[in-house]
Amino acid sequence: MRLASEPQERLEILWLAIAFAGAALGLRLAQLQILDAAEYRLAAERNRSQIIYKTAPRGRIYDRRGEPLVTNQPAFSLIFLPTKYRSRQDLDPFARELARQLGRDPTDLLDTLEQAVRDETVVRLAENLPTAKMFQLSELKTIYPGVELITEARRFYPYGRFASHLLGYMGKMNPREWRERKSKSYRADSRIGKLGLESVFEDELRGRDGGIRMEVDAQGRLKRVLEQIPWEAGSNIHLTIDAAVQRAADEALRRSVSGRGAAVAIDPRNGDILAMSSQPDFDPNALLSTDPKEVQRNVADMPEFNNAIAGVYPPASTFKPIVALAAFAERRVQPGDSFFCPGHFELGNHTFFCWVHTGHKRISWPMALANSCDVYFYNVGLKTGGGTIESYARAFGIGSRTNVALRGEKSGHLFGPETRRKTGKGWYDGDTVNLSIGQGELNVTPIQMAVVAAALANRGVVWRPHFTQKIAYADGRPDFVQRPEKLGQIEAPDFAWDLVQHGLEVTVSSGSGYPAYVPGFIVAGKTGTAQNPHGEDHAWFIAYAARPGEPASIAVAVLVENGGFGHAVAAPVAKKIIRAHFGLPDSPADREAGGSSAGPGARPPAGGPPGVGGGGR
Repeated sequence: MRLASEPQERLEILWLAIAFAGAALGLRLAQLQILDAAEYRLAAERNRSQIIYKTAPRGRIYDRRGEPLVTNQPAFSLIFLPTKYRSRQDLDPFARELARQLGRDPTDLLDTLEQAVRDETVVRLAENLPTAKMFQLSELKTIYPGVELITEARRFYPYGRFASHLLGYMGKMNPREWRERKSKSYRADSRIGKLGLESVFEDELRGRDGGIRMEVDAQGRLKRVLEQIPWEAGSNIHLTIDAAVQRAADEALRRSVSGRGAAVAIDPRNGDILAMSSQPDFDPNALLSTDPKEVQRNVADMPEFNNAIAGVYPPASTFKPIVALAAFAERRVQPGDSFFCPGHFELGNHTFFCWVHTGHKRISWPMALANSCDVYFYNVGLKTGGGTIESYARAFGIGSRTNVALRGEKSGHLFGPETRRKTGKGWYDGDTVNLSIGQGELNVTPIQMAVVAAALANRGVVWRPHFTQKIAYADGRPDFVQRPEKLGQIEAPDFAWDLVQHGLEVTVSSGSGYPAYVPGFIVAGKTGTAQNPHGEDHAWFIAYAARPGEPASIAVAVLVENGGFGHAVAAPVAKKIIRAHFGLPDSPADREAGGSSAGPGARPPAGGPPGVGGGGR
């Protein structure tokens, strides 16, 4: 009996296996036809369609009064759908003709076309085409399948070189940037912000690209529109920058004796950046060329270094107001104390010279500041002490980044006994003497000195400098509005602030800062000439200005590299910036003197007030 049942058992097992296999096939068929129907329908759709992406308009950038600083323009792009082509030989005639039309390397174009065929994806062959070139290339559509011209948004900088280091520029991603961004819906040929605000606000400015899903035949020809995918524009950025003040800063620095340097203007009441100029500058429109080699040349020649936040220089005599405030606040020196200046100062075996080698004779506050007498400050510095001066300098932000929201800011270097102690070295009276006139190992950036000028104007409030007024989000979120951020408060008695501010006003009204004098306005400032072992000295000027009876509304720091004396070169630049802030046109004398005709080491212009005493550093 047992032998008779074994075939039956095997047959039952076989039928059971068949039943399981049938059930599995049925489930798989149900999955394919029902559960995964949408996915396979989309895959089939992709096989007969291509998406032509259209770059969305980036958000605009405006100045504080709504003047557009960065916008978009319609632009033509040449695209290629590689449906028909299968080999490099098929692509070669097209690559050669396209290279002739675009002035490009045919081998590079052939590589691009071949990559598109391998990836089975649309590729841009040229962007930002002028209208005439677009009409020429449109003829290719009748000869080579898969060629199309589309209209999309192109970044445009209407004022060219205006505030270029601040606004930044656009460029294609490098391999590292592509790896970081491809998960965020960026395409390999997407452009991103590469410098300045274009980079800082990339996520906000970037829009959501749209496109057209097109049916494609076997020859790669576009047959009909299947779907319109609307784009979404990016968010708009409203800056604290004043376009008129920025233009004045850019133009005055370009016309300065060296054409190199930086200028930063800040509102002392809240930290708003009114202008930030770094020279030499560049035209970001030149980096949007349709020729990759031209773009490479432009990038290679571009002065990308931002002197305003990354250039470090000795502050020289612009540091003297900090020394004076420390001396008066700590009562180490009285305003009536006078010192004799024979043109030099003896300390042990060392001789330290005054910039006026014949000396200022007996001198006291405020004319010591107005004429920038080094010997006066050698004495004041020694009486005050290096440690006290260092403490006040630190309170002003010297040696620390301002944390302005731009990449690449340097901290400079604070010089003093405590800083020196951390290196294991000693501190000597000779170091204090150098510190007292802003020399030695002390280094600052122009934006730090603008913060110093603002704190001198508002009597000790250190604001974080910022350039964002608001962000108007494109997705309907409430606007982001920037609030002032207080970084610190410099504690000093009122009488000390009174003395220092009076000295700064005298410096401009009847001292070395007279080239920055603006009739009818209160202008206070300090010149500086920073020693440079590698060439001509650097010219400094810091200042603040106000309408009579009102708080100061602008603070300025100007640095002209290799400019020589600060009063002759940097102060006229600051004057142009201040006049622009108050809406005053340049006078003929300003246009002649404004930092362009004066050479390094020049003296103040004739007609200055009595008591200038030959100018000052």
